Amino acid sequence: MACKVHIGREFVAVPAEIRKTLRERLEQICEALIALGSRSLLLRSLVQSSLAISIGSWLFRYEFQPVRARVVVVEAFERR
Repeated sequence: MACKVHIGREFVAVPAEIRKTLRERLEQICEALIALGSRSLLLRSLVQSSLAISIGSWLFRYEFQPVRARVVVVEAFERR
């Protein structure tokens, strides 16, 4: 099953190169999470949490939605 990454329009202020890198990394993470399988205790725990990833000076919070096979970015912060 292909995994999708959703980065909403509200993140348009994030530089394009950072968004591109974010999408690539989240696609890899999403595929790895799907590979764990729905019965995995780790996956069940991750679904109940938000996760974070740093790219450059940006920090992104995202959530994994296994039923829809997607990762959704829910928040972005630029650290200065």
